[in-house]
Amino acid sequence: MKKGEMHFNWIFIMIVGAVFLAFFTGFAIKYKDLQERKTEITMLNNINTALTNLQSSSFVISTRIDLPLDINIDCSNNGYSIFINEKNKADVLIASKKNIKRSMHAWYQPYKIPFKITNFYYLTDDSPINIATNNVNLVNSIKEEMPDDFKSKINVYNGNNFVVNGDLNKGTVTVDEKEVPYFGKEMLYAAVLSSNYSCFYNNIKNEINKAVSIHESKARILTKSGCNYNLILSKINLLSDINDLDYGIVKSIEDLNKNLISINCAGLY
Repeated sequence: MKKGEMHFNWIFIMIVGAVFLAFFTGFAIKYKDLQERKTEITMLNNINTALTNLQSSSFVISTRIDLPLDINIDCSNNGYSIFINEKNKADVLIASKKNIKRSMHAWYQPYKIPFKITNFYYLTDDSPINIATNNVNLVNSIKEEMPDDFKSKINVYNGNNFVVNGDLNKGTVTVDEKEVPYFGKEMLYAAVLSSNYSCFYNNIKNEINKAVSIHESKARILTKSGCNYNLILSKINLLSDINDLDYGIVKSIEDLNKNLISINCAGLY
């Protein structure tokens, strides 16, 4: 064999080898990506199932999910997303720190004022939650109402990183120099457990406005039945501004709804 032919054969072998190497490397990368995506889909399905199952219990319970991959919880004014290997839209409101590692504990509470607004989901992992607050007694009192695997992780002590001005039902919290309102203990739970409560609050405002709009439309439709819903409509409209909310308004709507039912009119909720 001539020297030139040997060089050509070696070059040909090297080219073919490079092609095969590129092919199998690409295949391996795609297979790895496919497996990771499969794991991600399985995780998302498990999380969705766990959150849905929590709604079926009337007791204060939580559930634990082991995580093969860490997750990030991202909040924007357009809602929440769960980031594993890529961003996945979450159609729920989540109070959580940003990073959840190794295992996830989930707890659920419905939010009503007085009709159902939305569901709150609280997430945490096995890491401790340290709360330096000016209102130790109040934070300790709401901590005691949480499931065991949440309250066992919360350490409360005197400080000014989490400033609460108010009571169990209404007030403001100041975190990272931002003063944000809360209404109801469910929102106060979220303030304790969330790493971005101001974003959580903005999403709640949107949900309240949606619920108010739905019930206003329902009241106008029911008015055609001959019953008078004008008074309850005027009270519902006051729910739109969470800063001015008080339980007098909520109690008034509850009483008006009961009165409508007592005179054989359809209840608004």
